[in-house]
Amino acid sequence: RLLLEASWEAIERAGIDPVSLKGTATGVFAGVMYSDYTAVLASPEFEGFQGGGSTSLASGRVSYALGLEGPAVTVD
Repeated sequence: RLLLEASWEAIERAGIDPVSLKGTATGVFAGVMYSDYTAVLASPEFEGFQGGGSTSLASGRVSYALGLEGPAVTVD
Protein backbone atom coordinates (compact mmCIF):
# COMPACT_ATOMS: atom_id res chain seq x y z
CA ARG A 1 0.00 0.00 0.00
CA LEU A 2 2.76 2.43 0.87
CA LEU A 3 4.64 1.68 -2.35
CA LEU A 4 1.46 2.29 -4.35
CA GLU A 5 0.86 5.61 -2.58
CA ALA A 6 4.48 6.70 -3.10
CA SER A 7 4.33 5.66 -6.77
CA TRP A 8 1.12 7.59 -7.36
CA GLU A 9 2.57 10.69 -5.70
CA ALA A 10 5.85 10.43 -7.68
CA ILE A 11 3.91 10.23 -10.95
CA GLU A 12 1.80 13.26 -9.99
CA ARG A 13 4.87 15.27 -8.96
CA ALA A 14 6.39 14.50 -12.36
CA GLY A 15 3.39 16.31 -13.87
CA ILE A 16 1.77 13.15 -15.25
CA ASP A 17 -1.84 12.14 -14.66
CA PRO A 18 -1.54 8.59 -13.22
CA VAL A 19 -4.79 7.54 -14.91
CA SER A 20 -3.33 8.48 -18.32
CA LEU A 21 -0.73 5.68 -17.96
CA LYS A 22 -3.34 2.92 -17.97
CA GLY A 23 -2.67 0.46 -20.79
CA THR A 24 0.78 1.87 -21.60
CA ALA A 25 4.05 -0.06 -21.66
CA THR A 26 5.22 1.73 -18.50
CA GLY A 27 7.41 -0.43 -16.25
CA VAL A 28 7.60 -0.61 -12.47
CA PHE A 29 10.97 -1.32 -10.86
CA ALA A 30 11.14 -1.51 -7.06
CA GLY A 31 13.89 -2.24 -4.58
CA VAL A 32 12.42 -3.98 -1.53
CA MET A 33 14.07 -5.11 1.69
CA TYR A 34 12.86 -7.79 4.09
CA SER A 35 9.87 -7.05 6.28
CA ASP A 36 8.63 -8.28 9.63
CA TYR A 37 5.06 -7.50 8.60
CA THR A 38 4.04 -11.17 8.44
CA ALA A 39 5.50 -11.85 11.90
CA VAL A 40 3.45 -8.99 13.37
CA LEU A 41 0.26 -10.42 11.84
CA ALA A 42 0.94 -14.01 12.95
CA SER A 43 -1.79 -14.15 15.61
CA PRO A 44 -5.22 -15.59 14.73
CA GLU A 45 -6.99 -12.25 15.19
CA PHE A 46 -5.29 -10.96 12.01
CA GLU A 47 -6.12 -13.99 9.87
CA GLY A 48 -7.84 -11.90 7.20
CA PHE A 49 -4.74 -9.76 6.71
CA GLN A 50 -2.22 -12.59 6.33
CA GLY A 51 -0.82 -13.70 3.01
CA GLY A 52 0.15 -10.25 1.76
CA GLY A 53 3.73 -10.22 2.97
CA SER A 54 5.56 -11.50 -0.08
CA THR A 55 7.76 -8.58 -1.10
CA SER A 56 8.45 -10.02 -4.57
CA LEU A 57 4.91 -9.11 -5.56
CA ALA A 58 5.26 -5.40 -4.76
CA SER A 59 6.02 -4.11 -8.26
CA GLY A 60 3.33 -6.30 -9.80
CA ARG A 61 0.71 -4.96 -7.43
CA VAL A 62 1.59 -1.37 -8.31
CA SER A 63 1.57 -2.22 -12.01
CA TYR A 64 -1.80 -3.96 -11.73
CA ALA A 65 -3.38 -1.18 -9.66
CA LEU A 66 -2.33 1.47 -12.18
CA GLY A 67 -3.18 -0.66 -15.23
CA LEU A 68 0.38 -0.63 -16.54
CA GLU A 69 1.45 -3.21 -19.14
CA GLY A 70 5.25 -2.87 -19.02
CA PRO A 71 7.71 -4.96 -17.02
CA ALA A 72 7.30 -5.25 -13.25
CA VAL A 73 10.52 -6.14 -11.46
CA THR A 74 11.18 -6.29 -7.72
CA VAL A 75 14.81 -6.47 -6.61
CA ASP A 76 15.57 -7.79 -3.15
